Amino acid sequence: GTPPTGTAPTGAPPVGAPPPGLPRARRRPGARDVRLVVLFALLNAAACLLGRSTRVPEADVSLVWPAAGVAVLWLVVRARRPWPWLDPLVLAVSTGAVIAATGSSALSAAIGALAATVQAVVCAAVLARRAPYVWAARGTQQLRRVPDLWWFVLGAALSSAVSAPLVELAVVVGGEPWTWRTALLWCARNTVAIVGIGTLGFTVGAWLHHRRRRTAEERVEWWTEGKGADYLAALLLAPLLYVVWFVEIDWLAVVFPLIGLTVWAGSRLPTRSVVLHTTICGVVAIQLTLAGTGPFAELPDPTAQVAIAQLYVGLVAVIGLALAIAREERVRLVTDLQAARDRAQEQATLLATVVDTMSEGVRVVDAAGRVVVRNPTAGLLLTGRPDAGADDGSDLAHLWRIDGSPVPEAELPFRRALAGEQVRDADLLVRVPGSTEPRIVTFSAAPLPAAAGGGAVTVLRDVTAERTELRRAAQVQASLLPSRALDVPGLDLAARCVPAGSVGGDFYDWQEVPDGLVVTLADVMGKGPAAAILAATTRSVLHAQPVLRDVAGTLAATERAMTADLANAGAFVTMFRAYVDAADGEVSYTDAGHGLSLIIDPDGTARRLSATGLPLGIAPGPARVSARARLAPGELLVTFSDGVLDALGGSLGDLDQVGRAVRGTRTAEQAADAVLSLVDPRHPEDDLTVVALRRAA
Repeated sequence: GTPPTGTAPTGAPPVGAPPPGLPRARRRPGARDVRLVVLFALLNAAACLLGRSTRVPEADVSLVWPAAGVAVLWLVVRARRPWPWLDPLVLAVSTGAVIAATGSSALSAAIGALAATVQAVVCAAVLARRAPYVWAARGTQQLRRVPDLWWFVLGAALSSAVSAPLVELAVVVGGEPWTWRTALLWCARNTVAIVGIGTLGFTVGAWLHHRRRRTAEERVEWWTEGKGADYLAALLLAPLLYVVWFVEIDWLAVVFPLIGLTVWAGSRLPTRSVVLHTTICGVVAIQLTLAGTGPFAELPDPTAQVAIAQLYVGLVAVIGLALAIAREERVRLVTDLQAARDRAQEQATLLATVVDTMSEGVRVVDAAGRVVVRNPTAGLLLTGRPDAGADDGSDLAHLWRIDGSPVPEAELPFRRALAGEQVRDADLLVRVPGSTEPRIVTFSAAPLPAAAGGGAVTVLRDVTAERTELRRAAQVQASLLPSRALDVPGLDLAARCVPAGSVGGDFYDWQEVPDGLVVTLADVMGKGPAAAILAATTRSVLHAQPVLRDVAGTLAATERAMTADLANAGAFVTMFRAYVDAADGEVSYTDAGHGLSLIIDPDGTARRLSATGLPLGIAPGPARVSARARLAPGELLVTFSDGVLDALGGSLGDLDQVGRAVRGTRTAEQAADAVLSLVDPRHPEDDLTVVALRRAA
């Protein structure tokens, strides 16, 4: 069960490997490497001796050559080991030594050893290229896909064909005449040997790799997959039937009925068991043919007998392996599909549970507008029942606009979403039958991707209580703003305030003082109820200050009083506060990080009043200072919140639009409306506040 030395977990670089892009460091072989080389050298020598015992005397060519499969298996097991040249060298030496020791000349043996080595290297290269997981597993992984089997067979045949000329040369050097039979026998026997011995080696390697993790019962189960009777039939009865067929029915020169045994085994048993079946049956068929019995023995030439027998064995092996591997591929595919189906069902159940337990209503329609999902909350909000009944859209029959008028079909949130529009927080009235009071429900809808079949999803939320509270808060905030403009001779004053929500963080204020007035515009960071609370607090603190004309002192005192509140809220306040002398138009102002105040000539030329300090709450402590400007007769003082600047474009260069907009206006009311007309006050992203003060000409 222990992975080979030098490997790393799947997906990780090999242990000790250099960073990507650098050459791999060379290592010396360890004790395990030496043991593997010696073991395979002995196995290869034994396989060569076995093969040489079947050679044809007149051609010095063996009828069977299991060493071809052992050689390929050797290189696969030793894949990516240090000193990669060592294995082909030892393979060639051990092969040549056996060939020379069994009657061949030294030169003929050397050429034959070279042919065997070339064949093994070519086949291993094809396997490494086309079935890399087998190569990377070093003989502990079976073939898992039918295309990989074809590449393995192709590699075996190609390597045999590439090395065949060397074998012909070895035979000629040994003093025998050249003949096509030698090359054909070499290709047939070695291809079959590589496929048979190679797949058997992969199977045994996989079993050795996993056996330490399994009990004896699990090891048996690994081979048979619980099909014990089929296993015994394939490994015992099938070879016995081969013996009977070859010995007792040798007069019948046909063997194709026996292929049915392998077809049955391939369709019933795992690949590892089919490998054993084809190996045992193949050995029986070849050995009986070598003994001169069976259908193939009817051929006149002994070499042709064994060659045809080996081709038959190779055909049987490929058929059995293809069927078994394809069956296991189907099993894996079905298993994966079942697992995916189970996961999808689990996710669907989880999603349904989540949707059904949501406090918001969820309503999903397909591309044709038919309801496909509606959770109980949506049913309660729209019809008063968790189970809304029919899925024909009748649950939307009780929708009305906030003003009480009916909602046209095209303006329904899901219809707008089907048309490609994103709907956000659209408030509608729902009059549920049997209910005395309508509810305010906010709808948000979005189109579903076309890849998912299209349609739209709508989320519903009952905001009746929330809207009631916000309406009350808005009424309170509105009551804090000046209810009317001051009547100061020579000065015309107006303001506009549009919160982004029901309430906002902007506020404006003005107070009359002897000889003039004090005007204020403040913008609390953020928007919504939290900003509105801070805005109300800021206004109250400002009104508590005793000396209104001292605008710098008023802001400094306000900042000191609110330091803790602003720090706790993590907020700040930008503010413009100015005292305007009605007699001479002198303006004394303090700008706390606001910077959005302009004095505009009647021709539209504007000059900006710069900030005199940081916003309140940023760096409390330093004294606030004031600056002076003069408002000439006919000129206009305009100050506004950053929501207006953002709507204009967001840069100070966009302020020129304000001058052009107010040019030609005659009153402060017209000027305030002109500034607000530059933006869309229907769906403001931020609070919009404008204060305009005109000095009479």
